[in-house]
Amino acid sequence: MRTRLQNLSRWSRSLSARIVLLMTLAVLPVGLIAVYQTMAVIDNARALNRTSLMAQIRAEASKEEELIQNALAAARGLSVLVARMGDEACDDILRGFVEGNDTYILAGFVSREGMLTCSSRGEVMDLSDRPAFRTAITRGSATVQMLPAAAVTGRDVVLVTQPVSRDGVMLGYIALSIPHAIVVGQLDGPAPADGLRLAVIDSEGKLLAATNGLDEAPGFLPAEIGLADLPKRMQQTFRATAGSGETRVFAVTPMIEDTVLLVGSWPLSAEPRSDGPWQTVFAIALPVLMWVAGVGVALYGMQQLVIRHVADLRSAMRRFALGERDAAALALAEAPAELEEAQRAFNRMALLISEGEARREQDLKDKEVLLREVHHRVKNNLQLIASMMNLQARDLQSDEARHVVAELQRRVRGMAVLHRALYNTPTSTTVDAAALVQAVVTDVRDHSRTLPLPEIDTTLEPVDLYPDQAVPLSLLLAETLNTALCDPGDDRAPIRVGLSAVGDNHVRLSIEGPAGLSGARAGPRGGVAQKMLAAFLRQLDGTMETDQLAGRCHLTVTFPRASYGA
Repeated sequence: MRTRLQNLSRWSRSLSARIVLLMTLAVLPVGLIAVYQTMAVIDNARALNRTSLMAQIRAEASKEEELIQNALAAARGLSVLVARMGDEACDDILRGFVEGNDTYILAGFVSREGMLTCSSRGEVMDLSDRPAFRTAITRGSATVQMLPAAAVTGRDVVLVTQPVSRDGVMLGYIALSIPHAIVVGQLDGPAPADGLRLAVIDSEGKLLAATNGLDEAPGFLPAEIGLADLPKRMQQTFRATAGSGETRVFAVTPMIEDTVLLVGSWPLSAEPRSDGPWQTVFAIALPVLMWVAGVGVALYGMQQLVIRHVADLRSAMRRFALGERDAAALALAEAPAELEEAQRAFNRMALLISEGEARREQDLKDKEVLLREVHHRVKNNLQLIASMMNLQARDLQSDEARHVVAELQRRVRGMAVLHRALYNTPTSTTVDAAALVQAVVTDVRDHSRTLPLPEIDTTLEPVDLYPDQAVPLSLLLAETLNTALCDPGDDRAPIRVGLSAVGDNHVRLSIEGPAGLSGARAGPRGGVAQKMLAAFLRQLDGTMETDQLAGRCHLTVTFPRASYGA
């Protein structure tokens, strides 16, 4: 999980991620405008489709609408006549109206108390307990109701009522009965090719008429939306599952304002394409595709024009940093002018650095050869001086003079040993002190005149020293060993020499030998040796400790290891 977060964080800082962000910010306003405009077009198309559907169902139900409108108009006219003419002429007026109109089978006046006091049939009847009466009185306005097995006619009728008032006082209402078969017959014309089905309901959601009869209505009306809720969807189109289980498209529009509604039902195949759910998806998908295309082109261009060239440049820089100097010059294929400038600058830099390194390497080789030659010549000269001193010593008559010359000759040979060691390690600025100590021990032992010669055991650790410390160390060791060999003691016990590093910054030289190792030899020569040891210690900036134990002397020299340039 942590690795994923690290990779995500690294990618978020990449050039590609920033290009995606910038392209998103650039395209976002255009995308929002495109979505807004597309949605506006879709809304307009849906409004037109809704208007078209409403107009279609109004056209399909135009005959029924005309029938009900005429009935309402007739009821209004009769209400005025009845209010003015009084009860005497009421029966004659209503009878004449029904006889002159085949559409109606009954016309009557119902008082506020629910009494049918006047009718085209001359009957008097108490209707106060009928739901139709209560509905008409409660609304106090024109109503259209469906009455199965009406109380007066005994037939299925559509009842149209209109209040009758005189001087602002409601006297009752005029009721006109239209056979339900006539109303349904208006809807039973040839079925439209798009599968439209119609239903007529009143403002309370009661079914008045339907295509193919009331019994067929539940099959094409919404199953999950009650008829009483349909008036709440006035002037709307929507999808819902019909009673038959089929998903259909529905539209609700008023037939008679606040009185009768029309409900249209179509199969999904009749729905206009511009009103489908995919339109919203397309409205969003197109700007998204535009963004994807823009980001894709930007990333492709960035990859081709920048990233791949930067990757080649980075790879060349890495190889150059790792020491590859034989690689061909960097060549960026079809790079922009700015990156070509970077390419030329890198190639020029690589050329200058390579030439400089080649010159320094050649200078180093020349200096190495010169340094080796210097050490070789110094070694040879010191050996020549030692040989000349040896020749000179042969002509000396005094033992003391010969001894002095021998001491000088030994010291010259010690310096020659150091230069021989430097000559053998020309590529390093330091000397392996262990090898130098071993060489000094070997030289002192080979040129010693003490017989029998005691054993010299060495325990040496590799320690690198600069010549400034290697020279006094080798001379100090040679002087000390010479002192030990000149006075080996009676037991001829072995002499032990040790060299080790103490921590990271100090070096320890230890010598175990005869008891006379700690003191100067008798005579002037011993004083010279002590002075030289003191001088060598000062050069090493070290300390010397001596311990006498069981007739043996333990001498320890400790000094700090010098750093370069110190």
